[in-house]
Amino acid sequence: MVEAFKGANIAVFDFPEFETYPGCARWDETLEQLLALPQVAEQNNVPDAKGGRALSTVHLSDKLNIPKILNFTQDPLGRWLLTNVLYAAADFGLDKTRDIKKMKFHRTWVNRMTKGCDAVAHRHAAPGWNIPHMVAIFYTQVPENSADLVFIDDNSEVMRAGSICEYPADKTHLIQAKAGRLVCHDACILHGTTPHLNDLPRTCIILEIGFAPK
Repeated sequence: MVEAFKGANIAVFDFPEFETYPGCARWDETLEQLLALPQVAEQNNVPDAKGGRALSTVHLSDKLNIPKILNFTQDPLGRWLLTNVLYAAADFGLDKTRDIKKMKFHRTWVNRMTKGCDAVAHRHAAPGWNIPHMVAIFYTQVPENSADLVFIDDNSEVMRAGSICEYPADKTHLIQAKAGRLVCHDACILHGTTPHLNDLPRTCIILEIGFAPK
């Protein structure tokens, strides 16, 4: 489904019966192994995260290709994810100027939030950038009272700003984080999260995606 928020390109898809899907255990095991790497565990929080502890493989994105590691093209969940990325690209009108079947992963990584952590408002691209065109976020672990995704109506070119609480409610649009949920959005949209308030972690995969010109 496409979310309406002041003309912003945002699409949300839910994988049917994600909690009972047999492949989830393999995905969880693989992501746990990546987050346990010394190169990840020994890193400070990424600049976008504040409050509680955050873990991320973003600085290893040139070495860890998440779609390849999780075998998106052969795994049913991976194929579902790729299919819906293409649906979102078409919904956003990218097919008018781009060959959306020629998809390129700019950066791919795993993020984990622990209690008290939130993400400050940030963008993945600015107008005029060649890549990425879209960001896809897929949630794998989302306990109760997790951090939710918040989009902000902001036409500035700031790449990193303050906490979500600094923005008036009428300038924000919240999308609930949910295990098995895929959120695709224009890479230029300013967004962040509410605080994560559970002792259990919140884990997601983030894909920055570009498409070849026609």
